[in-house]
Amino acid sequence: MDKFKQWLATRKTDDKSTVKLLIQGYFILTVLCFIFLLLPICQNAKNSLINHLFFAVSIVSTTGLVPADFSTSYNLPGQIISIVFIQLGGIGYMALSSFIILKQFNRLPNLSVRLLRLEFNLPKKYPLVSFIYSVFIFTIVIELIGAVVLYFGFREAGIENPIWQAVFHSISAFCTAGFSLFSDSLTSFKGNPMITTTILVLSLLGSIGFIVLLDFWLRLTRKRRSITLTSKIILFGTFLFWIVAAIIIYLSDIEFRSMGWEGIKLATFQSISAHTTVGFNNYNIGLIGVGGIFVMIVLMIIGASPAGTGGGIKTTSITALIAVLLSILKRKERITFFNKEIPAPNIYLAVSSTIFYGFILFIGTWAVLMVDGNNFTFENILFEVASALSTVGLSTGITGDLSDLSKLIIAFLMFIGRLGVLTFGFALVSKAPLLRNKPQKEDIAI
Repeated sequence: MDKFKQWLATRKTDDKSTVKLLIQGYFILTVLCFIFLLLPICQNAKNSLINHLFFAVSIVSTTGLVPADFSTSYNLPGQIISIVFIQLGGIGYMALSSFIILKQFNRLPNLSVRLLRLEFNLPKKYPLVSFIYSVFIFTIVIELIGAVVLYFGFREAGIENPIWQAVFHSISAFCTAGFSLFSDSLTSFKGNPMITTTILVLSLLGSIGFIVLLDFWLRLTRKRRSITLTSKIILFGTFLFWIVAAIIIYLSDIEFRSMGWEGIKLATFQSISAHTTVGFNNYNIGLIGVGGIFVMIVLMIIGASPAGTGGGIKTTSITALIAVLLSILKRKERITFFNKEIPAPNIYLAVSSTIFYGFILFIGTWAVLMVDGNNFTFENILFEVASALSTVGLSTGITGDLSDLSKLIIAFLMFIGRLGVLTFGFALVSKAPLLRNKPQKEDIAI
């Protein structure tokens, strides 16, 4: 441990080096997962190297897109390896390493601090040590409770190995990974409220993030008078988006409307699954109408919340943009939300994140269209790309039929999605040179 401490002390802690180290960490995790999946002891059925690589990226990025049936591709050792890497990818390898460092040294090196704030998008003044402990405590408690409830649900449904099924799906749901040991995901359980409701609750808890969970715990233990503005925005955005989207998905699909209340429940499940980026489905996505598919694409692009296990642009960025729009329409001098002023740097980050996400989504969709545009419809390809970039895992059923080149493109998008588009952008763009003279201001037409 002394050598490890010395290594940390000698590492550069500038922004560029921190971003590169974070990328290297997830790259190493992906390579290790890929190597394990290649072992014959982990396999049930033969897959190409491209498919194994695709699986590895999807597992570490907690996406859930699969080029072949996961449950028949890997046996129990392969499934155990997969869920370990899902857990590491979901809560972040830096959270695990920082927890170990805290236990050994009772403090965090500057490098660990910078990596954690980068990986979880934490506010500068947020209590980092409390956050790290909360990540592990909440993860263990929530996944354990979820596994217990799912065990009873699977046992009553007559499923074999209900303990392993419960543990696997609890971790997969909380980490918003969407991997299932059933070939049809959760379609067989659409009439089982114990299983579907538990999965939705787990995915929502993983999606809203550890900031909200810690805030509520501090509020319940009276260590804080109220939850933070970040938590209020996350909760407001999360419930507003999935409720409105569920209604629109229901109205957009004639099959859902014909089912009545059952259709509302199915639309709600798909809405939450897309918004939390968990990626489970209890209905064949390929059968949903184009209007519903469009709404789900928008939901996936919006994504989950910061400091959670989901991907996407993030609810806080979208609500910040909404705040900008409302403030401009009301001709306010300051950008406010819930009567609190949002700092300009946060607005810049929200705008930058949205623009860069849109740019990568455009390039990724164009690339797959160039390769497989003649084989699939535009909306199916856009759905697949958005699902990959937001690490959702939902698909209209085209993943396994994509060409190898398209699979590599989708895998790369999943990797970018796990890092976060801005983190990837920071790695691409070198720091701007220092301006010796202040640039002149000049008005432009908008």
